[in-house]
Parts: sequence; structure tokens; C-alpha cells
Amino acid sequence: MQLSDWHQKYLLSILKKYEAGQASPAEVRFVESYMDSLDDLDNGSDNTEDGSGLQEEIRAELLKSIRRPAGGWGEMPLAKAKQTPFRRRMQVWAAAAAIALLVAGGGMYWWLQHATKTVHPELAARKDIAPGSNGAVLHLSDGSTLVLDSAGNGTVAVQGQVRVVKENGMIKYEGRASEEVYNEVTTDKGRQWRMVLPDGTGVWLNAASSIRYPLSFNGKERIVDIKGEVYFEVVHNEKQPFRVRVGKHVIEDIGTAFNVNAYADEPVMKTTLIEGLIRINGTLMKPGEQAEASTGQEQVTVSKVENPADAMAWINGQLSLESNNLPALLRKIARWYNIEIKIEGTLPETGFVGMIDRNVNLSDVIKALTIYGVNARLENRTLIVSAK
Repeated sequence: MQLSDWHQKYLLSILKKYEAGQASPAEVRFVESYMDSLDDLDNGSDNTEDGSGLQEEIRAELLKSIRRPAGGWGEMPLAKAKQTPFRRRMQVWAAAAAIALLVAGGGMYWWLQHATKTVHPELAARKDIAPGSNGAVLHLSDGSTLVLDSAGNGTVAVQGQVRVVKENGMIKYEGRASEEVYNEVTTDKGRQWRMVLPDGTGVWLNAASSIRYPLSFNGKERIVDIKGEVYFEVVHNEKQPFRVRVGKHVIEDIGTAFNVNAYADEPVMKTTLIEGLIRINGTLMKPGEQAEASTGQEQVTVSKVENPADAMAWINGQLSLESNNLPALLRKIARWYNIEIKIEGTLPETGFVGMIDRNVNLSDVIKALTIYGVNARLENRTLIVSAK
């Protein structure tokens, strides 16, 4: 799987910081976990003394996943390999291959496919939960509801002169309403949905989210109300500004793609601008910035984020571990897998790095947590989490 430009820069920056001794504790833990797994595999292998078989396997995996920028830092492992002992060369290649496969999201971690020592007893017994999927409920203007994931393609509802059409796993609107009537789309835990608003604006709803909007935007402005996490690609119209209301906050588009994370169980609301410009409560934001506001408060704090694309990882089918403490990550997992979380004792203070495929079973996520010293076991639909 080919990495995006951002993903290439991301994984190369991790390796560069690690080699320079400047990696964060989470990044060090992440890279060295893969090194340890390689040691376990190598010790039990039938490779020759120089380990050429294993080296070629890792090298092949790496080359499939990374495009090296010409003359860039991506060529350093090859250049340095001629001057360093075999074990060190192998560690560099192992780290690079593992991170590349992780960030690419093309399957689970490389070492999880090989190292069996980390498998939990309950996973061997096939206790598992599938990931979320596409699905939503459409609440029509007359109060009736329609389950969108079970509806067939074509016209699924008619409201006056407006038709709701399902096509390619999403809905769009055709026609124009003369009256100000509203629809709402909601997703439960374990569901996500994509749609196009009557003005052509693209909307993605994450799990446990909702958006309320008129059948036609007839006024001086286009206003929608949301809850949960929603990503927008707005069709800009200077004569009819697009505004998102979420709690006490108003986000105004100025030709924009942005993500809003405003779950009721999160301590802060986060709005991340991917491209264009927006104003939130009158404060102008630029691409690569993120606004935070405490729940129930109008004041926002805007700052530059290192990886703004991380906020939309879920759009691209990935479960991001970045910018999350453990409680925040567990809430994200609970929403996508539609499970409950129970915490035993004191959770470890740990940071995270990387991302995994959003479409893997919960058992693979549990394996990933073990890298960071987190113990988790599944009982029915409750994930019980504690320090190792």
C-alpha cells in the first residue's frame, strides 16, 4: 500500500528522531517493542548466522511500503548499514518496516503476524468483536425514521418537492423545499455515515454522532447543528455563509475542510482545520491549527498542531493513536466497537504513536495496547483495562 506524503514524512520523522536520540517516550517504546519482537523471532529462527533470510524479508516489506524522497533522510538506513554492526542494521530495518506497515494501515502490525508470545488466552478462544460499519438513521420532517444501511439504492423518501436519494452508500437531496423543514441523520455506536447536504457540502459522521439541517438553505446563511464528531467539506458561497453550531460554539466556513470532535463525554471540543479558513466564535483559524474549548465554555484556544491530518484518520479508515491519553483512546475504541469500558486500578501514564486499520477486530486493538504496557481482557461486550 502506497503511503501518502504526510504518512511518509510522519514515519521518517519518527525514525530520524529515534536515531538521533530525540524520540518521545511513546515513540521510543513503540520502536523498541518492534526491535524486541524481532529479537524473539530471530532467536527462534533457522536463519544463517548473518540473518540474511530475515533481513531480506524485512527489507522487502519496507520497500513495498516506503517511497524514499530523492536525497532525503529516507536513504539513511542504507547508507549507515555499511558502517554499523548487523544487529544495529537489523534494528533500523525492523523499526522502519514495522512503522511503515503500521502507518499504512494495510493490515495489522508486522510483528503481530509473526510473534505468537503476545497472544492473550481469551483471544485464542476466539472471543472477539467486529469493528463498526456504515449505517445511520434518517429522521424525516414528519417525525418518521428510516434505517439507511438497510434501505436499497434509489429514492428512499419524498418530502414535498424534495427527494432523498441513496447512492453508493450515501444519501443526497434532489429538489427544493419552499418551507423551512428539517431532517436529521444520527449514527449509533459502531456506525458511521457519509452524506451530501442540499447545498452540495460533503459530510462524514463518526460513531455516536448527529447532524440536523434544513431540506433547503433558503435564508441568508446556511446553518446546521451537530453532536459527536463530524468532518465537513464545505461548498463555499460568500453570499450565503455556512455555519456549524455545536453547543455554545459557532464555526463559520470561509472555503473549508475541517473536523469537529465534540462528544459530550470528552473534556474539550476540538476543531481542526485541514484546508481553507474558518472562524470559531469570531476567532480566525488557518490550516494546520486546532481550536480547543472546555465543555460548556465559549472561549477557545487556537494552536498549531504537528499532524493536522491525524484528526481525519477515521475518514481514511484508520484508528489514530496520536494525541490521545489512554482514557481518550479508550473512549474512541468504545464508540467504534460499541462496547463498554471498565477500568481496574490506576491506568498507566503512557503516550501513543501511530495508527492501525480501523477495520480490524477488537482483538487486534487489544494486542496493540500491550505495546504500551496496557492489559485488557474482554468479557461479553465489556473491555476491562488495567496496567500490566
